[in-house]
Amino acid sequence: MSILHLDIVVVFYVDERDFVAKNIKLMIKSSGKNQAQVAREMAMTEANISDYVNGRAVPTIFTLKKLCQILDCTYEDILGPL
Repeated sequence: MSILHLDIVVVFYVDERDFVAKNIKLMIKSSGKNQAQVAREMAMTEANISDYVNGRAVPTIFTLKKLCQILDCTYEDILGPL
C-alpha cells in the first residue's frame, strides 16, 4: 500500500502574488529573523524563501502553515482578510 501526498496549491493573480510576497517579507522582518534562518527552520533552501519574498513563487497551504508557525503570525497576516 502506498500513501499519496498532495499539496494544496492556491492560485494567485499577479497583484495578489505581489501582496503575499510583500507580507511574507514584512513578517520575516517583524520576526527578527533573516531569510537564511527561516529557510533553515523550514528545511528549505534560501532560494525557496527568496522566491516567496520576491513573488516568483507562492507557498502551498502546508508550507504557509509552517511559515506562519515559524514567524509567529497568522494566515491573515500573509494572505490578508479571508
